Amino acid sequence: MTKSLLLLSVTALLLPACQAGEKPPNNTAELNSTAAGDAGADEQAIRGQVDRWLELVKAKDAAGIAQLYADDGAVMPPNAPIGKGRAAIQQAWASMMNTPGFNLTFNPEQIVLSSSGDMALDRGTYQLTIAPSGRAQNDTGKYVVVWRKIGNEWKAAADIFNSDAPPAAG
Repeated sequence: MTKSLLLLSVTALLLPACQAGEKPPNNTAELNSTAAGDAGADEQAIRGQVDRWLELVKAKDAAGIAQLYADDGAVMPPNAPIGKGRAAIQQAWASMMNTPGFNLTFNPEQIVLSSSGDMALDRGTYQLTIAPSGRAQNDTGKYVVVWRKIGNEWKAAADIFNSDAPPAAG
């Protein structure tokens, strides 16, 4: 009886081990690696869109900038109404870039992709120079762009920015 009990116990212990060996391999590490690779590629694609945006700003191409936004995208400049849709976005950018002495650069400090892989947050800083009265005025500030992946292309869904300077006394 003791032998039977011992044999039954050993069988009970070994049976799960045998079944574990029959399970398909765990692909979690492979999936995580693929997801990380996709995230890296997506971040690079967004950085490419930012580089393109900077080229278009330098060329003062408001129509080109508007094409970087989703059809239902929005730009939210400080002290101005929200610009919804590409036509309003183009108008907002044209108005900003028509300011004498306009020069803008910006730099993403952090790009975070959603776990679903179709949205991303781009947080960074900007440097702006304008000279509306002939005298250069410099400003630094921060921005957030929410990117949405549409097909295989990243488009700006929402873009908001504001100055680090305190509000003017008024």
